[in-house]
Amino acid sequence: MEEYIKILLEQVRFKKAHKAIGDEIRAHIEDQAEENISEGMDKETAEKRAVEDMGDPVEAGIALDKVHRPQVAWGVIVVAIIVGILGIIIKFFLSKIPSSSYSVRALYILGKFMIGVDDIGYYIYDVVCGITVMLIMYLVDYTTVARYSKIIAAILLFSYTINKKIDSLEASGYVIPNVLYSFFSRSETLVLLLVPLFAGIIYKYRGQKYKGLIKSLIWIMAIGLVTIGEYQQFRAAVIVICLLAELTIAIHKEWIKVPKTITIVSIWSLFAIIPMFVIRFMYNITFSADSQNKAKEIMSGVKAFGSGTVSYVGGNLAVSTSSLVSSGVFSQFTNRESYEITKIAAVLGGVVTVVVIAAVVALIVLGFVATARTKNQLGAVMGSGCMMWLIINAIFNIGVGTGLLPSFYHTSFFPFISEHKVIESYAFLGIILSVYKYKDAYPQHIDIKFRSKLRKFESGNT
Repeated sequence: MEEYIKILLEQVRFKKAHKAIGDEIRAHIEDQAEENISEGMDKETAEKRAVEDMGDPVEAGIALDKVHRPQVAWGVIVVAIIVGILGIIIKFFLSKIPSSSYSVRALYILGKFMIGVDDIGYYIYDVVCGITVMLIMYLVDYTTVARYSKIIAAILLFSYTINKKIDSLEASGYVIPNVLYSFFSRSETLVLLLVPLFAGIIYKYRGQKYKGLIKSLIWIMAIGLVTIGEYQQFRAAVIVICLLAELTIAIHKEWIKVPKTITIVSIWSLFAIIPMFVIRFMYNITFSADSQNKAKEIMSGVKAFGSGTVSYVGGNLAVSTSSLVSSGVFSQFTNRESYEITKIAAVLGGVVTVVVIAAVVALIVLGFVATARTKNQLGAVMGSGCMMWLIINAIFNIGVGTGLLPSFYHTSFFPFISEHKVIESYAFLGIILSVYKYKDAYPQHIDIKFRSKLRKFESGNT
């Protein structure tokens, strides 16, 4: 039997799938051998017949190689590139409209050479970098990242805490070395990786009961408290919601052995206080009712194509929506990211806006579909967290852009299209590509713990 499995596995090029395939073939042969024994064969003959019934090991191995080789979600990649190109085209047309928010920003190439670029140039740079990061993330094995999830998460939380302290010292007049500032400031972006990393953290608690649940909740509270910096209340709430969603799926899949319904209802009821507090804070302190009303006003005059008109003074005065959205009255209390949908609708019309929204939604849906197709539960939970982060931000930004919801500083953005969080959006999509890549290669569960590997190593040397 072992010789048969060895020859079969030699045909499968993806080495990381060997253990799962070997275990499956071995179990199948053993089941067949037991059935042969029940029919009156001796153990040796029964096993030999069971191996013969499996067929030629080379042919079987070649067939399994086709199934277990890494896959590419070409549909996601193609749509991601299309969305990037669509975003660039949109930015090109919007750049033709005069705006008081126009600016030239410094762009560092390889961290050394500085050039000045306008908004569209910076967006093109972000799209190119985003797609590059997406492809790099595709090459990374998400199970390897999950294996080091606790260590990476702890480093990110520490770095982000130091970064907030540095910002506080700088605001107080202290001179911070550029090297130190540049190093820790990267945690501002990298802290979002806590969403996929959390899947690896709770996966390590698989099989535990309330102990695993309590440790998972402690991680969520720690992440929420650390990330809730100044003007970042909404971002922290979104991260916590994504973590809760991942924990909910994990409980449903019985990673943590607790009563499902009562536990899920209880943790969501407990953490509902946090987003409710954030929303109340936003409404009572710093949300802009003026900008919300202005967005509603502009959207009321949007036409199917091109710039629309808004009537004033009983209909005697008509002002184009493109003029309103580019006026200082509108832009003085809003930011580019929150009202990207408003600007697209005001300048290019409702049909173009619907097309842009549909393209981004299609990309997110493709991501969900790619995640759902994986056999590995770790990949499914990790991918669901990433997609949850994208869809929450997209829904909220649509609400802000149409005037249904207020803006809260710079936390609202439309994934892939806004000038904010472009690279991060593509990075999360890259994680989905990595999950899909191994959708057939990995079994339902895979070992990512150090201790079990150490035990195997020790047992092999005794």
